[in-house]
Amino acid sequence: MRVPALLVSLLAVTACDRGAPSGSPAASAQASADTPPAASAAPPASASAPAAAAPEATPADAAAPPQASASAASAADAGPPAADASRLSVEGRAVQGGLLRAKLNGKLRRMAFPGHRVTVSDEGEFLIAFSRNAPAQEKLTITFDDGQVLEKVFDVEPRKFEIDKVDNLPEKMVKLDMATRVKLTQADKKLDALRNKYSKKNCYKDGFIWPTKGPITSRYGQPRLLNGTDGGIHWGVDISAPVGTPVRAPACGKILLVERDLPLSGHTIVLDHGHGLTSTFIHLHGFSVKVNDEVKQGQVIGTVGMTGRTNGAHLDWRMNLFETRVDPELLVPPGK
Repeated sequence: MRVPALLVSLLAVTACDRGAPSGSPAASAQASADTPPAASAAPPASASAPAAAAPEATPADAAAPPQASASAASAADAGPPAADASRLSVEGRAVQGGLLRAKLNGKLRRMAFPGHRVTVSDEGEFLIAFSRNAPAQEKLTITFDDGQVLEKVFDVEPRKFEIDKVDNLPEKMVKLDMATRVKLTQADKKLDALRNKYSKKNCYKDGFIWPTKGPITSRYGQPRLLNGTDGGIHWGVDISAPVGTPVRAPACGKILLVERDLPLSGHTIVLDHGHGLTSTFIHLHGFSVKVNDEVKQGQVIGTVGMTGRTNGAHLDWRMNLFETRVDPELLVPPGK
C-alpha cells in the first residue's frame, strides 16, 4: 500500500490542547506546482506592421476593449468552480470532543482547515476531531485536482462540563516535586510522539466497544479539583472495576507502548487504531500484550488496576486524533 498522498498540517492552539506542527512544505509545493497557469493575454500587434495598415477606430471598436476587460473581471470575481457537495461524505456528530469519518470523491490538491491536522489517505479517507473547546463553527475548504472547490461549514455542538472533585489523594500526588515534574514532562513528550504518528490502518471502521464493564465515575472534559485545588482537565472516561478485571481492545490495532509506572498514569498501554487515532489505557494492574503486537477487537490487553495517581481501582480510557483529545464515550454504544 502506498504512502498517503498528502499530509496537511495546520497550527492548532486551544486553551487545553497542544499545538499541532506547522503545515507541510511538501504539500504547499505540490499545491503550487499543480495550480494551472492563468490564461495568457492575446499577443500584441506586430511592431513591424505599418501604421497605415490599421483602420481608423470607430466608437464601437473603441468600446470593445473595455467590454472585454469587464467580462474578464466578471469571470475573475466568480472565482474557481464550486464542487458538488456529494464530493465529500461525512459520518458522525460534529460536537466538542467528537470524531467524524470523512471521504473525498476525487483527488485532493490542497485543503485548508484552520485549527486541525488532517491526513488524507490514498483512498481519500480521513478523520476529523473537534477539541473540547471547539468554536461554534469551523470551515473546511477543499480544492480538488480539477480545480473545483468545496467549502463545508461544521456547526459544532457545544457541551457543558461539570466539575469533577477528587478528594483523599496523598498530598504528594497533588503538589508534585521537581523530580516528578521532570519525569512527567519526559513521559508526555514520549506519548505525544506516539500519538502524532500516522499509520495506514483503518480499524476505526468497525466501530468501538467498551474496554471493560463498570460504573462511570468521571467523564471527558471535566475540570478537576484535586483535594480542593485546580487539577486541570480530565481527558478520559473513568470506568470503576475491581483490580484484575480484564481490559479489552475497543477496536483492532497495533500496540505502540507498554510501560510501567509512568508519572501519574501508572502502568500504561497505547493502542494505534490507524490514521492518527489512538487509545490510551492508564492505571493498569497487568499487561497481556507487548509493543508491536497486532490485536483484534475484544482481545484482552491488560487488567484494571490502581497504579499511578488514583484513589481507587478503575480504568481511565483516553483517545486522541494526533494531538486533539476526543471523547471515547461518544464512540461506543450507550451503557456497557
